[in-house]
Amino acid sequence: MNVDTSAEDRLRSALADAAETVHEAPDAYRRAQRHWQRLELRRRAVMVSLVLVLVILACAAGIWALSGASPAEHVVFDDRGHGRGVLRLAPGAL
Repeated sequence: MNVDTSAEDRLRSALADAAETVHEAPDAYRRAQRHWQRLELRRRAVMVSLVLVLVILACAAGIWALSGASPAEHVVFDDRGHGRGVLRLAPGAL
């Protein structure tokens, strides 16, 4: 029991001595906070840039796909079916 308490006391005094030699700068917290804010701003800017690039690529792919369509062949409004997709009004209905 005596050996454990002496080792514990020596460790406690060594840690206390080491803690006394540490002197923090007066503006250490403000500097660390500015650093964290810069990192957060950079992270958000990277995320916004990635989302913007993805949206631009999706729009470009859509425009490319639509530009290759033939005007004679409509995919969305196909009036070659059995009356599906086409609204036929009687003359003078409007």
